[in-house]
Amino acid sequence: MSVNSIQNEIKNMSSEIIKLNKNLAEEQKNEVKKLNEISRINKSITKNTSISILNSKTRQIERLNNDIIKSKTKQSEINKKLVEKQKKYTLKQIELNKEQARIQQQIIQSQKNMEQQQIINMQQFKNVQSESEINKEYDFFISHASEDKKEVAEPLAKELEKLGANVWYDSFTLKVGDSLRISIDSGLANSKYGIVILTSTYFKKFWTERELNGLFSRVSDGNCKVLPVWHNISKEEVTKNSPILSDILGLKTADYTIEEIAKQLYELVK
Repeated sequence: MSVNSIQNEIKNMSSEIIKLNKNLAEEQKNEVKKLNEISRINKSITKNTSISILNSKTRQIERLNNDIIKSKTKQSEINKKLVEKQKKYTLKQIELNKEQARIQQQIIQSQKNMEQQQIINMQQFKNVQSESEINKEYDFFISHASEDKKEVAEPLAKELEKLGANVWYDSFTLKVGDSLRISIDSGLANSKYGIVILTSTYFKKFWTERELNGLFSRVSDGNCKVLPVWHNISKEEVTKNSPILSDILGLKTADYTIEEIAKQLYELVK
């Protein structure tokens, strides 16, 4: 049964209970009235009352007592009905509470289902985004040590993007929750050129070594070219750490500004 139907039944029962209480009050009032009348008649009887009048008053008292008996019977019947109605009313209230609780639980469950579906939709959206990022093609992959980010790597990445190049650069590409390894592998696999910021710090890092190996792997397959950018490092130091890199013609920050280096690199893809 619906909540509205139960509420309508409760409303009707409440009206009936009010009506029964009103009838009971009227019968009680009527009983008191009859008792008062009997009391008045009894007070009017004296030793001087004639036999005929006494008989008349006696008959009046009998009638009033009969009326009182009838009134008490009605009161008893009304009380019985009241008890039954009150019981049904209480049971209906319990039924209403249960039905409302059930509906409330359905609403809560529905909200949970909606939240779960939103999470699933968001995850699917993120998966689509991630797949899109994985398949995205880049002109340049910038491999650098974190210590060289502020001075060289980030200014160079910004200049290349200003010119219109698609650049894989960790600060631009990585988002909260992304897998660093997957994102780097994707950048390496989908970049035409690998820009390597060569500094003394570069050769001491785990990730830069891994990126460099990945770039040379793609070079050997003919899918990528490595473009060294030398910054505050000597040829002897580069040769000591990577003879192959020392043999590749690169650009030095000592000879060119970041803007000039970016323009020269961008010419390769323009």
